[in-house]
Amino acid sequence: MEITVNLTLKIDDTNLTDFESWLRNQLEVIDVQIVPDTKQMYLKDVHFKKLLKQKKDLQRTTWNYIMKNNHKY
Repeated sequence: MEITVNLTLKIDDTNLTDFESWLRNQLEVIDVQIVPDTKQMYLKDVHFKKLLKQKKDLQRTTWNYIMKNNHKY
């Protein structure tokens, strides 16, 4: 059975192109995104922190809905 996996990694930016090429040769890659460093934003921006909380809550709600209902399809 084929499954979809979402994976977040830290890698030196000089290796990204080679690594992405290798991954694409080994697997069916759906998406590659560079995640920005938001550490300072999180520490200093109250609105950003609230947005992340809302995002986390929505992700949890969505995941719970999927787990409860996905068997129907």
